[in-house]
Amino acid sequence: MSGRRFPVLRDVIVFQAKLFVDGLRDLLLSPLSVLAALVDLLVPGDDGGKRFYSVVRFGRRTERWINLFGAADRQDLESTPQGVDALLTELEGLARDPARREEAVARAQALLGRLKHS
Repeated sequence: MSGRRFPVLRDVIVFQAKLFVDGLRDLLLSPLSVLAALVDLLVPGDDGGKRFYSVVRFGRRTERWINLFGAADRQDLESTPQGVDALLTELEGLARDPARREEAVARAQALLGRLKHS
């Protein structure tokens, strides 16, 4: 595959994965927001809908983290990947660089060893 086509294929795959994650998030947030609003309306006191707005703020944070349309920023070489894009860039770097891959495997094994002994 030519050098100019690989980024397009990568971005299509990443976009589809982000769409899936975004859809799951929406499936979870919809009933959770209704439940939070019901609790806010039924619980005595005037807290201004703090539970509902907490769910909305969580949704905003996850929206920024998913960065669904981040592929559009790949054209801008000065943009720094964030959220899922940063994670995927790091994983791609690990996959391409054998030295980093070995280091990551060693760190993961050390972490698993510490978790087993905890």
